Amino acid sequence: MVNNGGLTLEDLGRSVVDLVVTEDLIRRRATALFPAARREERELKVLGKVSRLTLDVQPGEAAVTRGTSGAFDVAIAHALTVRVETAGEAEAAVHQLGATVTLRVTPRPCAPLGIFLDVAEPAAESILFAEPQAGASDFLRGRIEEEVRRELLRLVRARLAESHAERTVDLEGPLARALGVAGDAERARDAPPPSRLRGAGVQAGGAATQPGALASELDAQLRALGDAMPLQVWSARPDGKLDFVNRVVLDYSDRTEAQILGEGWLAMVHPDDVEKTVAAWTRSLETGEPYYTEFRLLRASDQTYREHVVRALPQRDRAGSIVRWLGGTTDVADARKVEAALRRSEARYRLFAEASNEGIWFWNIREDTVEWSDRLLELVGVRREAWGETFMSFFERVHPDDRGALQAALKAHLEQRRPFRVEYRLRHEDGSYRDVFTRGMADWDDKGVPFQMAGGATDITERKRHEAMLQERLEIIEQQQEAIRALSTPIIEVWKGVLTMPVLGVLDEQRSQQMMEVLLEAVARTRCRHAIIDLTGVSAVDAATADHVLRLIDAVAMLGAQGIVVGIRPEVAQTVVSLGLDLSNIKTLSNLREGLRFAMQSSGMSVRRRRRRRARREDADDAPAPPSEREG
Repeated sequence: MVNNGGLTLEDLGRSVVDLVVTEDLIRRRATALFPAARREERELKVLGKVSRLTLDVQPGEAAVTRGTSGAFDVAIAHALTVRVETAGEAEAAVHQLGATVTLRVTPRPCAPLGIFLDVAEPAAESILFAEPQAGASDFLRGRIEEEVRRELLRLVRARLAESHAERTVDLEGPLARALGVAGDAERARDAPPPSRLRGAGVQAGGAATQPGALASELDAQLRALGDAMPLQVWSARPDGKLDFVNRVVLDYSDRTEAQILGEGWLAMVHPDDVEKTVAAWTRSLETGEPYYTEFRLLRASDQTYREHVVRALPQRDRAGSIVRWLGGTTDVADARKVEAALRRSEARYRLFAEASNEGIWFWNIREDTVEWSDRLLELVGVRREAWGETFMSFFERVHPDDRGALQAALKAHLEQRRPFRVEYRLRHEDGSYRDVFTRGMADWDDKGVPFQMAGGATDITERKRHEAMLQERLEIIEQQQEAIRALSTPIIEVWKGVLTMPVLGVLDEQRSQQMMEVLLEAVARTRCRHAIIDLTGVSAVDAATADHVLRLIDAVAMLGAQGIVVGIRPEVAQTVVSLGLDLSNIKTLSNLREGLRFAMQSSGMSVRRRRRRRARREDADDAPAPPSEREG
């Protein structure tokens, strides 16, 4: 089946494939791989709320694009109607989504004479959603898109798993017709299998290729391939001496091939690493095991030794003997620096987290997975293997009375980007609750949909307990202060229409204000005519104290009562005179008795007259009863 030009059956088959496998064929075959119009239902949990998601899928027309290496990209648009019914909410939310699912289809030859449409495993990136409408790019829509993506991937993968036979295109008939043997299917099936190496072992006219020529051709192909690779590639003879290095090695070392081949490459290795490198290479040569080691290699551009990782595998003939070593060397200096910097950063962050007594959490919103640090697991007393690692496994531990506030704070942050800071109670494994303060921040994609969130949590149980104790003590102190203030500003109604307020100790701004409030309230309530302010208990006075008294008298007068000051001590009087204070408009008397007498006289009542009336009543009570009453 080989013509004079060296064309194999495989070459002819590929030519026929190019004619048979067209965009139209791919479109028809690939469309069958997508799920037909259908309805799916599943449960959706968003921020601790359980919802029912109903998904109506309507596939559209497929678009086929011929890509590189004979592959095809098949994209089919889907119109989706998503209905979300959430417990506790009166109306269901309906979302209209547009999604495009793209599959990579690669036609591959298969036995006996056919082509198999190999479909690459669909990934999450193969499903793209249309741009949302203005204002519709919220957290809930993002969660719905992820659920829809998972469902579409599940449906497509299930369909691919059961469609293996449907993806085989039979080429036996077209190939037989192209060869002029139509109708002789058995002859076509009996044809020798095509060679995987075009023209390998066959010369024009059917002569076999000499082994030496084939080896030279393979060696040339190896060199061409090695020079095309961006890595440091080399090969060595069975005795370990290098017989080939690619262009990258020469450029890196700025040396000629003659300087490196054989054992010349050892001159590039750091002197301190030569011994261990030779030992590892010798061990592989003796045992035939793969060669792996690390050493520092000189870079010519800056004359610095940089860390490298080197690997090599033995190539064996049919008898199992090693005929060649193929290896590669990779500069890992920059990667090691990045890894070291990352380790230092992680160590600093871990130290910070442990020193600050703060637990760290990370929430992958799209996959609905939550990671907790050891400190957080310790806080709730749960082992890592028992931790559910989902949002619901965390949310179920939140105290029922605190879940609403947590949901509201998360929703405000994810949809409105408000700062996320919230306190709640978290259930410990022993059933008790710990007070926790949490703060965090989300990441949003270019569509404004949050896809991940991270933050820290602090156990504030002890702080809350101390705050409660402090608040209780402050309330007790406040009650005591109220009692003291009540005792320090007593109001006594010594006579009908006459109030007195004894003042003890120091009269400052705060106490003066309190006295005024208490006295004015009493004057208004009793509608008294006189208010006596007794300063007998005040041993010293200054300008501020005197000003307080004057303002108190003026305030009383505004309510229609007369203020009277009594009990001014001699030393207080001297201070008032020395300060030059004018008390001429204030009624001052020597003591409370005189103040009371003045108030009573101002009211038109004589104390002496009252005493006489009292004496007459007492005499009348002591007189003997009349005879008629005694007889009775």
